[in-house]
Order: sequence, then structure tokens, then C-alpha cells
Amino acid sequence: MNPVRLVLGAGAGIGETVARRFAQEGYHACLCRRSDAAGLDELVGAIERDGGSATGFLLNAIEAGAIEDRVAAIEAEIGPIEVVVYNLGAQIGDRGLKETSAKAFETGWRMGTFGLFRLASAVCPQMEERGKGTILVTSSTAAMMMRMQSAPQARASTTW
Repeated sequence: MNPVRLVLGAGAGIGETVARRFAQEGYHACLCRRSDAAGLDELVGAIERDGGSATGFLLNAIEAGAIEDRVAAIEAEIGPIEVVVYNLGAQIGDRGLKETSAKAFETGWRMGTFGLFRLASAVCPQMEERGKGTILVTSSTAAMMMRMQSAPQARASTTW
């Protein structure tokens, strides 16, 4: 069994770049994204054409058990997960507090924060048993980037 690098949020950008690098380094890259099966298949194909090893999975991190079941299946069928990159973005848009519904906030929380908790709960016992493992969090979903106003007032004024 090959050591595995698992990337949740393997879309274009950080997820794709990290997955390609893992495969170049000789690891099996397991790639998960919520949608765009054709794009996922293309990424897996590109990694394989470059001589790497990869498998792609559609995964909705909000679904109960989806993360946990995928981790268990990868461990059983592909190999030990040594590194996980949690790169999920809630993609609820750039909106102010007044325009953010409780449902939109909860969706962002389920993806950006609760999903990470569920992932850690699923993968850490195996990592601990093996005496090694890494979880990298690259998403900024649980935070809010402030849009700064013009010069002198920039530090004191933000738009929420």
C-alpha cells in the first residue's frame, strides 16, 4: 500500500497545486471535491499522465458520515493517510452581517469548522497509532477578511 496524501477541497488553486506536488513526490494523492466530476477526472488524469498516482472522489462534507466514511475507505482500500490538507471553502459569498442568514452562516460553519473537527476525529486515531501524521488547514473559511477603507482611516474602519 502506498502512503496517501488526502486533499479535501481539491479544486483549482491550492488544492490542485498541492495534490500535484504530492503525486510528484511519489505519494498517492486522494482528491476530494464537492462538485465538478469532470474537472476532478481531468485533474486525476493529468496527475497520472505526469507519472503520478491519484484517485478522485466527490464528497459533500456537510453530509453526515461523508468525511468519516471516506477516510475509512481510503485507509482500508488505498493506504495509510499520512498527510491531510483541509482546503474546504464554504463559498457563501462576500456579504455583510446583515445579508448573512443563519442558514448561510451554519453552512459555512459546517464546512469550514465542523468538517475539520469531523476529519480530525476520523483520521487522528490512525495517525496516533502509527506515530505520525499531519493535518494542514489552508482554508480561511472560519475567518473573515476585512475590506479596508482608504488610507488614514484604514486601520480603524472595516466593512462587514
